[in-house]
Amino acid sequence: MGLFGAEKEKIDSESNTKEVESVISITERPRICCLDLKDDTISALEKSGANLYNGTLGAKIKVPNSIRRENHELLLHYDFPLNLHEYDIIIIDLDGYKTIDYKPEDHHKETHTGKSSSRLLSSFPETLFDPRPLSSYLLRIELNKISNRKYLVLAFSSEAYYIEYETVRTTEGRSERQGIVKYNIYSFWDHVPFSEIKYGTEITVNNKMRDDLQVLFEKYKANTTYNQTFLHPTKWVNNESIEDGKYFPLMKNMNNDIISYIEMNENENLIILPQIKEKSDFLLEFLTKVAPSIYPELFPFSTTFNWKDLKEYWLPNHSNLLSDKSNIQKEYEKKIKECDKIIDSNLTKFLFLHEIITETDDTLVKSLIKFLKWLEFDNVNDYDETNSESNILEEDIQVELSEGLLIIECKGIGGTSTDPDCSQISKIKHRRCRDRDSFDVYALYIVNHQRYLPPLKRQNPPFTENQIQDAKDDERGLLSTWQLFNLYYEIENGIISKEEARQTILEFGLIEFRPKNLNYIDEPTELFYGGEICIVNIDNISISVNDELIVEKNGKFDKVNVLDIQVNGKSVTNGSQGELGLKLSSKIRKKSTLWKKGSK
Repeated sequence: MGLFGAEKEKIDSESNTKEVESVISITERPRICCLDLKDDTISALEKSGANLYNGTLGAKIKVPNSIRRENHELLLHYDFPLNLHEYDIIIIDLDGYKTIDYKPEDHHKETHTGKSSSRLLSSFPETLFDPRPLSSYLLRIELNKISNRKYLVLAFSSEAYYIEYETVRTTEGRSERQGIVKYNIYSFWDHVPFSEIKYGTEITVNNKMRDDLQVLFEKYKANTTYNQTFLHPTKWVNNESIEDGKYFPLMKNMNNDIISYIEMNENENLIILPQIKEKSDFLLEFLTKVAPSIYPELFPFSTTFNWKDLKEYWLPNHSNLLSDKSNIQKEYEKKIKECDKIIDSNLTKFLFLHEIITETDDTLVKSLIKFLKWLEFDNVNDYDETNSESNILEEDIQVELSEGLLIIECKGIGGTSTDPDCSQISKIKHRRCRDRDSFDVYALYIVNHQRYLPPLKRQNPPFTENQIQDAKDDERGLLSTWQLFNLYYEIENGIISKEEARQTILEFGLIEFRPKNLNYIDEPTELFYGGEICIVNIDNISISVNDELIVEKNGKFDKVNVLDIQVNGKSVTNGSQGELGLKLSSKIRKKSTLWKKGSK
């Protein structure tokens, strides 16, 4: 039997003997484009019934550029199928190529349409022209035409290198150089995280992958060499750089460098392998025994043991287990729908928190009013709404207080505030004092600044030193909506009370929401186990096991508990002087400041 199809047998009735027909049944899918694989590998895959196209990135060309100013014009000779966008698997040997002599007739077109033509220029001192990185880039253009379906590129690695290319454009009157471009042998993929070029044979297979793939790599690693190492790309999640989960190392060298990996995307998938000597056997085994279960969409005609799924061959208990699975799935779908409703309700309930850091105009005013009411200000009014006919610039929000009146002007802007933006509320404050015949008016300017940027990328605080000093002198407050957003969580976490926040809002200058009665501990410079353990140097402040500490980072506050204290490597119940090791209930980051509430 063939690996992708069956060799046909026919009986010679006259000789009463069997003879095997040499006809091989070709499987339509997957369609496989092979680039620069050796002839014996191509032959083995063809005999298995694989639907193959045998192509190339092109041969390296010996160019007779023997003296200064000598050059030759060349054409590319890559070979891709015209319908590459219909292929499912592309297998490339990046280290497999031929070297040929330069022949003028190979770089001359018999017919040409148009009034200009372009060729590549190979100039002295170059004597070996390498077209492969440019062809690799052209391959990427073709791969990008594959849309809305899964495909796999499997590449046997080469050392990463760049080649510069110069194009010459020829018209009826002259030839003109078009400039230099540079491409890498890995340009067939949008991003290959290559690191250093290293060579070796000491290889370790990752034992955290699926069993069949692990067994396959272990089987062929003995005669395998690597020529390039790779990095594990990272991404930012919750302000932390973590390894990107779509990349998975397959093999490493003895220095723990990645030499082989798989990149898993929804449609575009890449496997980079070192140079496996027995490529024919490896590919046959991978394509028939492993790949169909990893990429079933690419192997629609893989029927190995599919009959086991028929009801007639079910194992004991299988029917009941399938029924249980169906019931679990229905219950799961029901709970997911219920959870989605709760999520939607929660998004609606707390939408005002997102609106204060994204919106402007009336939406910003209304979301700030919701926030102030949540902060338990009793009488909060949309002043513009109740005085819409006034042509005079007035405050946006009024808050009636037992100690007077708080007036608020708020803006949502793309940049930061000008001096007139910050001070406009002062004019309104003087007018309200006149109206009330009293100086019990508090003025506050709230801004949602640089609102098209994520708040962590904004300028915080968004006020200049002069603007802050002017606000102090004028006895008015400055506040950003990002501060209010963070205030919500600090109140919910019990770091600041609503009453403390309401009193702070009435202060002058830059409003800063800080817990009261804080005693400084230290800014730890040494962190261990990702920040769960820190070293502090304290002076006359008592810290005990189970104490609650306040952590400050970039103006934001959080709480941690002390789980253990060590002095000179021994656990103690408390300490008040010198160097202490603290084990905390949650991780802290570098440049965090530790405080303790209450008495020392």
